Amino acid sequence: MANVYFELTREFNRDEPVAVLASGQAVVFYRIAIMSKDGDWVIRESPEACDRVRAVLAARGARHRPSPPLDVRWLAGGWSSHFEFTDERARRIRCDFFSRPPRVALARVEEMFGVSAPWDRLLVVDPETLARMKQTQRAKDYPAIGEIARLLPDGRELIYTTDPDRILALAFSVTAAVDRPSVRAAREAAGRARVVVELAREIDQMQRRDHVRVERYLAASASYLDEFRRARIDQMALSDAHQMACALAEQWLPAVPAGLEHDDADAQ
Repeated sequence: MANVYFELTREFNRDEPVAVLASGQAVVFYRIAIMSKDGDWVIRESPEACDRVRAVLAARGARHRPSPPLDVRWLAGGWSSHFEFTDERARRIRCDFFSRPPRVALARVEEMFGVSAPWDRLLVVDPETLARMKQTQRAKDYPAIGEIARLLPDGRELIYTTDPDRILALAFSVTAAVDRPSVRAAREAAGRARVVVELAREIDQMQRRDHVRVERYLAASASYLDEFRRARIDQMALSDAHQMACALAEQWLPAVPAGLEHDDADAQ
């Protein structure tokens, strides 16, 4: 059965690379999961890329779900835009776009689009970038990170893996310094239980950091989303919806939520 999100990725990139498949559908691409309920893309941060994506979605009858506009003024602040359409099999297809994935350095994002023709092949984020993107507040993402990390060389796997047995297996074969309490516990022969405890603490810290980040975006967007729903933008044709969303965002939505201006400065 054809994957509509894979098809959309090729369609977005027909003329030039503008959208790279990420998150759950990237996990599907790497055969770590068999399905994901929606599609996420890292979009090139340019007006042309936004125009292309909106045109493809409009041709499929998409509507703008309550979210910031697909516009570089807000994409550059880490916001994401959400759309939805119903396909020919009456399936609800949800599509989310962002240009500044959390925990990923801007230089790495720019590299994603430095590919050669043909651009309409399936562009997907690399496993290491995917592992960083999946360090969310959701507990279900961490087993996936462990499987994604297996696609990396041993030295990089040890940095990202969430599998205590892989930490124990790699701790001594990888000689490079890895600044993780769980790895230190393994190298100190503290026992599997200690490695598990330290790993749980690491995961909890990552979840807490992401929770704080998400809550700041939610708080900063509350008034805008109220106005969006009041205007019934999700019922408009996409071109009209975009214009109205931009007008509301100019009034109600900050370019960057307070306190997040340097949120990902330490991304590797």
